This record gives sequence, C-alpha cells and structure tokens, in this order.
Amino acid sequence: MSGFRNMILKRFILVLALVPLGGCGEEPEEIQPTQPESPTIAVLNGRPLLRDQFQSFLSLAPDDSEEESTDSRRETRFREFLLEQLLLQEATRQNITVEEEEVERQLVQWLSPEQEVTEQLRERVRILLTIQRFIKQEIVSQIEIGNQEIYRYYTTHAHEYIIEDEAHVLEVMVEDREQAEEIREQLNFGDTRTFKSMAQGYSRGLTAQAGGDLGTFIRGQLPDNFEKTIFQLKPGEISPVFRSPEGYHIFMMEEWVPRHAQKFYEVQETIFEKLVASKERVALDEYVNRLFEGASIEIHDETLTFE
Repeated sequence: MSGFRNMILKRFILVLALVPLGGCGEEPEEIQPTQPESPTIAVLNGRPLLRDQFQSFLSLAPDDSEEESTDSRRETRFREFLLEQLLLQEATRQNITVEEEEVERQLVQWLSPEQEVTEQLRERVRILLTIQRFIKQEIVSQIEIGNQEIYRYYTTHAHEYIIEDEAHVLEVMVEDREQAEEIREQLNFGDTRTFKSMAQGYSRGLTAQAGGDLGTFIRGQLPDNFEKTIFQLKPGEISPVFRSPEGYHIFMMEEWVPRHAQKFYEVQETIFEKLVASKERVALDEYVNRLFEGASIEIHDETLTFE
C-alpha cells in the first residue's frame, strides 16, 4: 500500500497548501444531501463511508491525471478520499475546528465573483481547512530546524547559491537612426541622470517611463545580438547605436555585478523554508503510513479497490 500513498500524497499536499480546487472552474454537479439510504462503499475505523460522500468528493476534487483511464482515475480518487477521511477522523478526535469566517475568507480567495457558493463547496472547504490545521498542529509544529543545520546545508550546497555575472542595463529606443545618433552624441560616460531623462523624453520602448531601465540580466536571458553589444560594455559605458527589428537602441551599462557566491544571510530564509518543506513531506508520509497501518478498512463496493 505504501506505493499508492507516495503517489497520492503529492496531490494531497497541493490541496492542503490551499491551491484552487480543480472543480471550482465550473459549476459542480448538483449532489443531493446525503440520505440514510445512500449505499455504504467502505467502513473506515468502524465509520461508514457513503457513496454520496464519495460522489461529492469526486465532483470537487482536483483532476490533473488525464493520462489515466477512467477506472484507474476513479480508484486513485477513492484512495485520496480514504486518506482525507482518515485525516479528518483524526482531526475530529483532536477537536480541531474551523470558524465559519475562515471558510468564507477562503471561498472569497478561491472563487471569482460570478461563481456561486454552494453548501457542498462550503463543506468541502471546511474539510480541507480542518485537515490543514490538524496537520500543522500534529506535524509541522513538531519540526525543528536550527541555524547549524541551515548553515550546514548552505556549505554543502554552495553551488546552488552562485549568482552569475549580472548586467543592469538602461535603454533608449527610437524608430529613426538619425534621431538615435543625435541622442547618442548628448550622452556621456557614467551620466545616468541624463540617460534616464533622454529615455523618458524620447524612447519609444516600454521602459521609457522607468527611465529606460531594462532591469538586471545574466547571460542567456537576452537575444544573442543584444548580448554581444551589452555584455562587452563597462560600467557607465554607452553603446553605439544598435539596430533591431524593433528600432534603434542605445544601451548603457548602469551596473556590473561579477559572478559571486551569495552570503549566508542572503539565503538563510530560503534554505529554512526549503528544509521545512522537505521535512514536512517526510513527516506527513510517515504519519500517514502509521495511520493506515493502524486503520481498519473494509471495502463494500466491488468496483473499488484498496491495494
């Protein structure tokens, strides 16, 4: 059973991270409220799970497995449904609750103004928020990561925190070569104030209002013909007039930052978040395995399997 758990945990974690529900893009199929006569499809720890509950889950569950056959996809969703119900049972046992205001806030974030909020959808959101709170309390709160562990990761993964040569570039772009040459004659080495003023006054590029600020680039992010001109400039240096299909360009290298390793304090928070996410996945996987190993699961629908 551990094979399928690894498969569905990735999808389940995405839902618990509060990504939009896959079924929210369309109005969900109308499902009647659960009735006593709804067939029992499984019994989980002595609690019946009804077909109506599973159908409601299917109508709103994310569906990103188009390559799966219909039967295989239904079995995968059933396994996800069992996992959700098992976690919900544990959350209920721990008296985890969610206020109605929290449900409403999440619905506002998930849905567009024209989408209708049904009781079915509201209950689905309540379930997911309850499980998320339970996991945060039961698992995430137990994770501890100290500065030594963060620094150790930084030193052993130093290659991940190298910043390549960066060029901070300004541009003036006009449609006429003669005008471009006239502007170029008025620009001096290192005079960024004049360059930005010219860009605001004459440039036809999208960056004109920002003083011609193209931003910061590393090699490979610009077209080859641009890079050949830009990356040979020194800080403060201004390029000759350069032609492209868009017009006539003048570039200025406002700043050049050589390739360097990021300092520990620059990436400390990023590494912390990465380690937390990794430990969360491992802890959740182990916790779910323990839950399944101790669970009593009886399947009453012959079209569904749990292997």
